[in-house]
Amino acid sequence: MEDKEKKEIQKLYSSYDKEVRAYMNDLLDSLIIQYGKIESTWKSSFRLIALNYDIIKKCEKDIQKYGIQKLDDRGRLSKNPSISVLNATQGHLYKLLSSFALNPMAKSKLKDTDTDNDLENLLND
Repeated sequence: MEDKEKKEIQKLYSSYDKEVRAYMNDLLDSLIIQYGKIESTWKSSFRLIALNYDIIKKCEKDIQKYGIQKLDDRGRLSKNPSISVLNATQGHLYKLLSSFALNPMAKSKLKDTDTDNDLENLLND
């Protein structure tokens, strides 16, 4: 992948904090190693991964600061809303990463498919 293309993709998440940018750079490098390139159609997914990771980090900070319970607008102690947002966002991020085979289960399925294809090719030869 050309440096120009890589910089174009990095612009998609340049407004996020240092931790998100570092994660996304690692992810970008992993995808380049795994696939040899980044398809232009993946850019929207890449932006969504950055957004979801940023939301997760913000929720984690809020939960660390206020705990699992927080005073609501009426002064009552209730469940911290960041917990629900965190759970939903983690699910979204997991699905996005799975679409690129970037989690252990998706990788194992990909390897199983490759093994099946190898066996099928061997039998058909």
